[in-house]
Amino acid sequence: MGEETVTGQLESEIESEEAVNRKAKPQAQLKFRLTSRDIDLLGFLLDQKFASLEQLYFRFFDVRDSVTTLLPNNLYTTRQRLQKLRHLGLISTERVFSESKSLYLLTYLGYQIFQGKRPDDAYSRPMRQVDFRSFGHDTKVNDCRIAIERQGVVMKWISERRVRMKGFSSQFSESKLPKEIVPDGIFVSTKGKRVAFEIETTKRERRRYKEKKEAFLSVMRGQEPLIHLVIWVGATEQIYRDLRLTTEGEKVFSVESYSHFLSKLWPKGVPEKIGGGR
Repeated sequence: MGEETVTGQLESEIESEEAVNRKAKPQAQLKFRLTSRDIDLLGFLLDQKFASLEQLYFRFFDVRDSVTTLLPNNLYTTRQRLQKLRHLGLISTERVFSESKSLYLLTYLGYQIFQGKRPDDAYSRPMRQVDFRSFGHDTKVNDCRIAIERQGVVMKWISERRVRMKGFSSQFSESKLPKEIVPDGIFVSTKGKRVAFEIETTKRERRRYKEKKEAFLSVMRGQEPLIHLVIWVGATEQIYRDLRLTTEGEKVFSVESYSHFLSKLWPKGVPEKIGGGR
């Protein structure tokens, strides 16, 4: 069956409400209908290139009352839903040699479905594979984005991929983001503020941080700044301290540690071993 035929068949079956055809005969194949959560998940994979089982759980399936509550056994519900999406060909799995579990990626078919539902957000085709060179950095970006979005302060997240391909501007500001700086994400807060997110995973000379600070400040001045606030994250305690020193006295910079964001997700504040298969 050709890809266009498969897409057409899926689009005829996919609806916005989660349900199955309960009246179908026991031996008949049940129809699968996508929820708005499924569409959001496809968009997340387009933005962030890939995600782990745990990251998708925290972002889309976590219903715990408190972050200190133990995680569900084997994240079974999340696994089942992802398996359905994978069976339909909307997502795929891939492993990198440093990880024991598979990572999830958006397929081209999944992209086509997402494009049909959210055409304005389908800005680029999905990644075909995980780039190990940036894997550690991209994983930490995922964790931080999820922790921030879980706070309910984000109206719209613009990923680094989207910024690189489409640029970033605002009808409320005449400034444009300088080419030499592309943050790991920009989001519009529920209060209408434009916030840049940046994480440093490799220790650099202090002058490099100062240069980046000045680049950010260039679009944060005046009555109509392009960016109102920068959340700058240090992946290690040393980088965190360097960033604090670099931005000392600058109220438009909020410096945090990577461990701060992990504490917003995991019961013990650090990643734990999750049992079960991929």
